[in-house]
Amino acid sequence: MVWWERAWRIAELRQRGDVLAAFVAACGGAERAWQARELAAEVCGLAYAGGDLDAAEDAVRTLQAWADDLADHPYRPGEPRPDAADRLTRDHFKDVLRETLTTPARDWMSGTRLSLDVHYQALCRARGLDPRIREDARYLYGRGTMALDLGHRAAAQREAARLRQLRETCVKW
Repeated sequence: MVWWERAWRIAELRQRGDVLAAFVAACGGAERAWQARELAAEVCGLAYAGGDLDAAEDAVRTLQAWADDLADHPYRPGEPRPDAADRLTRDHFKDVLRETLTTPARDWMSGTRLSLDVHYQALCRARGLDPRIREDARYLYGRGTMALDLGHRAAAQREAARLRQLRETCVKW
C-alpha cells in the first residue's frame, strides 16, 4: 500500500470511528460509553503509530455493531452521502498528513499556502477585473490548496506560480 493510500485509509477509519464512538458514548450505557471511548482512542493510536490497520478496522466494526444495536435511536448517525464522506475524510486526511510531515515539509506547505493566499486576495480585491480572470483565480487557488492538502509539492508550487503570473499580468498597481 502506497503511503498516501494508507494515510487516506487511516483518515477514513478515524472519521468513522469518531462519529460512531461519540454516538455510542452519548446514547449507550456508562460501561458501553467507556468502551466506545477506549475503542476510538485505539483507532486513533493505531493510526498515529503506524500500527495495524486491521486492528483499527476491527475496532471500527465493533463500534458499528454497537451503533447497530441502537438502530431505533432517533439520533443514530447514518451513512454520509459520498460527497460528504469524502469531505469529512479529507479533513482527517489533512491532519494525518501533517502529523507525518517533517518540519521542512511543513515549512514549504506554509510558505506555498501564504503565496497562494496573497496572490488570490490581490486578485479578489482588484477593481474592474474581468469575470473570467476572477474565475481563473478561483480555479487556480482551489487547485493549489487541494494540492497542498494532498501533500503534492510540485503541483502546489506550480499553481502558486500560475496564480502569481495571473496577478502580475492582470492587476495594475
